[in-house]
Formats: sequence, C-alpha cells, structure tokens
Amino acid sequence: MTETFIKASPNHWKPDDFDLSSVRLDASLLHITKTICLLESRCDDYAEYLQAIFRDRDASWTSAIERWNVEECQHGFTLRTVCESTDPNFQFDESMSAYESLVSYHEPTGESVRGCVAAEMVSRCVVEALASALYRVLADAATDRNVGAVYTALAQDEARHYGMFMKMLSAEARADPSIGFWTRCSFALKRMLELEDGQIMFASCIVAGRSQQPIRRRREANWYLAKLYRLYRWKHLRYAVRMLLPVIGVRANRWLVWPATALIWTAVKVRLWLAQIANRVSFLPADAD
Repeated sequence: MTETFIKASPNHWKPDDFDLSSVRLDASLLHITKTICLLESRCDDYAEYLQAIFRDRDASWTSAIERWNVEECQHGFTLRTVCESTDPNFQFDESMSAYESLVSYHEPTGESVRGCVAAEMVSRCVVEALASALYRVLADAATDRNVGAVYTALAQDEARHYGMFMKMLSAEARADPSIGFWTRCSFALKRMLELEDGQIMFASCIVAGRSQQPIRRRREANWYLAKLYRLYRWKHLRYAVRMLLPVIGVRANRWLVWPATALIWTAVKVRLWLAQIANRVSFLPADAD
C-alpha cells in the first residue's frame, strides 16, 4: 500500500496573503532574514538531491518531495519580499549568485553523503524541527504584525515538513530494524554539530557585504550567532526538544523534555557568551549592520 507522507492543502497560504507593502525590521532581524532567504531560495537543489536518492522508492516518496519543494520555494520568495520591502537596496539576484558560486550543494548522483536514506531522514527531521523553532523565535521578535504572520506561517509549514520526514523515517525504520536508538542518535548529533556549517555562515557573510574579503567561517559564526541566539527563549528550545526527541525514537514526556531543554538552553547561552566575547576582540562588532 502506498503511503501518503504529506497532503497538499487547498487552503495553504500564498505569498499574496500577506500585506508586505511597508515592512519594518530592525537591523539584526533583517540580516537574519536575508541569510535565511538565501538558504530557502536554493530549495530546488535540495529537492533534486533527495529525488535522486529516492529513485528506487515508490511514487509516494517523490511526490512528497515535490510538494515539499513547492512550499519551500514559497518560503524563499516570501522572505525575499520581506527583505526587499524593508531594504529596497537588497540585491537578491546578486547575493544569490555569489552564494551559489561560493557554496555548492550535494551532487544529485543518487548517493547519500550521509551514508544511507535513514541518515538523510534523521538529518531532515532535525533541520525541519530547528527551522520551525527558529521561525517561532523570529515571529516573537518581530514588532511588525505582518512580518510576524509570515514567520508564523513558515513555522507551521516547517512543522508539517517535519511530520512528513518523520513518516519517511518511520517507513525506513520498519524496512530496516537496525535503525535503532543509537544509530538515530549518531545521525542526529552529527547534523546538529553542523549547524555552523558553511551554508549558513557564507550566506551571512554575503548579505553583510563581506564576501569580497577572505571569509573566516568561525568569525562569521560568532557575529551571526550573537545576533540570533540572544532572541531565543526557554519556550522556543522546549518546542524544539519536543520535536527532536521522537527523531531518536524517544517519547517526549515531561520527565525528559525539561532536562533536555535545560541542556540545550545551557549550550545556547554558553555559545552566545563565547560569541559575544569573541566579537569584542574581532574587527566585526556584534551590533554591526
């Protein structure tokens, strides 16, 4: 029986649903949004890579990725509109071209760079869970009601996408009993350790107008994360934890959610503190535009 991983909603939002004719964001939120805009706008590369990996799966897998890709493309377009409304000088095409020239995505050869489909699904679940939490962070930080509505819609989409990849992961686990707790933990941990990877930091560097200089990824990470991590609250991390625990096959009950949230909360605060310290001795001030 063919499984339906995600259903297309006839009432799914469209970019025109939001009044983005006059948007106001502070410098930090605008920079974060521009950075995410570049990431979301290369969704076709992500989809092509996953479609190649799923070439031996049935149509339910490929149709789910097609639906996912349509919605991810909407994200990129809508975020671009937000950025251009706030900053008419935002050169999206130029920035996107520079980004794609500096950061190549995985080749769609059909071979998983993570070793197997299960690892890819764990990775995607982690990314979608953290993306949904991130958009919740941005929605709470936005003072512009229309922009807040955009971030909220994107958070809800990412939660749906998380559910889609969780179903795919479950299907894969049923077919391969070796995909257990420790295997999932290793896949998830590896992906979380990649959160400061080149994709994000190069995008940040480009939209900040520093891509013509030698790019030092660690320094850029400190500058970007000092802007981002100060926006996180306990509720945002608790939300992320409740989504991440099932990825490793653990039920998200209150006895596990609280200590796991405390652990991640501590990690975020320590990383924020280290970034702020590093920025004080770097030529990049933490509050630079």
